[in-house]
Amino acid sequence: MSSNSTAHEVVILGGNFGGVNAVHQLLRQTLPQLHRLDQTKSYHITLITPNTSFFFKIASPRALINGTLIPQEKLFVPLSEAFSRYDASQFELIQGVASALDPATRTVTISTGDGTTDATRQIHYDSLIISTGTTSKSPLWTLHGSESHTQSALTALHTALPNAKTVLVAGGGAAGVETAGEIATNFPNCKVTLLSGANRVLSRVKPATSARAQDYLENIVHVEVINDVRVESTNPAEPGVSPTTLTLSDGSKRDVDIYIDATGGTPNSEFLSKSWLDESGRVITRDVYFRVKGNGSDDVKGIYVLGDMVAGSSNSALEMDPMLATLCSSLAVDIATDLGVKKPAEPAPGLLGSVWKMFAGGSGTRYPVQKAFEPMKETIFVPIGNGGGVGQIFGWRIPSVMVKVGKGKSYLIELVGPLISGEKFKKA
Repeated sequence: MSSNSTAHEVVILGGNFGGVNAVHQLLRQTLPQLHRLDQTKSYHITLITPNTSFFFKIASPRALINGTLIPQEKLFVPLSEAFSRYDASQFELIQGVASALDPATRTVTISTGDGTTDATRQIHYDSLIISTGTTSKSPLWTLHGSESHTQSALTALHTALPNAKTVLVAGGGAAGVETAGEIATNFPNCKVTLLSGANRVLSRVKPATSARAQDYLENIVHVEVINDVRVESTNPAEPGVSPTTLTLSDGSKRDVDIYIDATGGTPNSEFLSKSWLDESGRVITRDVYFRVKGNGSDDVKGIYVLGDMVAGSSNSALEMDPMLATLCSSLAVDIATDLGVKKPAEPAPGLLGSVWKMFAGGSGTRYPVQKAFEPMKETIFVPIGNGGGVGQIFGWRIPSVMVKVGKGKSYLIELVGPLISGEKFKKA
């Protein structure tokens, strides 16, 4: 928390994709813009998260194969490196987990460290961004508190996969399809089975794309695909990479050398009032600009939600940038309104107005503008091995080679540098 008690305190809960991006966009663009509106006002950000490193989870399906395709030093980057350019008057990083939220006093209670200790402290906020994400059953896909759990899970697979004869992957979403494809491609003598758990793989995309994915899995990389069957239980209960007996929803049993659960995650919303959440545990918004709705009685002014925690979110990384742009504009508009700064009148239409805009710059004002949420709908890239895959852009199916070039070649690991440094956000 800022030593300047008059600073407007922005608290961000969760320090992976959403939180890291939010810190950079706010400090490089949104807050400087607000400071220019009223130079007597200062701002400070506190990021609260249990992890000490950023985890580029997009690349997990390839990173789990071995330690050389995507080394862990590229997959995990210390948060201290991400925020080294910001001084204490601007930013503070606290390792901790939110355990309670009191809207009446505008405070968050956190368990310090990775959440395993009893030590707590309270943090005041003026604006709050909830970006705590989800926790998958396997640490391969999301951080389970400290990044050490994910690092250990990856290392264990690196050791076990070369000797495995049978691998079963549960989950027919992008992570499951990509993982089955990577393992089958890199270990062709291993029998790989994918349980989609639905009537088709990639059930959120168009049926034609889904059918192409199954065809690619079965006939190009030789994965056994079984639809409408789920894993009901495992023995041992937490198998790790040891031989496991699976009981399936059709009543059958399977013995496999390695079982990988890629069935999705549970929202990290335990610290929030259930009246704020939908049936899945995600936060309900009161508008399309990611302001939290609350329950009608709690003071939710200045509280926003980001990423996988948003009710109705597609849980896609492709949503993050447009979602963040909208959220930051909401925060800026709300603060500007509280400051009493009136939006200047727009110039008159016509030639004189156009000339005035040209010399004044843009609309002639740097007053915050509410941005609409404009995601790339029905867009997905799913590599299946290193030779190609399936995908669609705005619902239009794209060739396998585009998937290979667009994502399959490197699993977008080259995006980590600009994301961590904040260079993806041009300074305002």
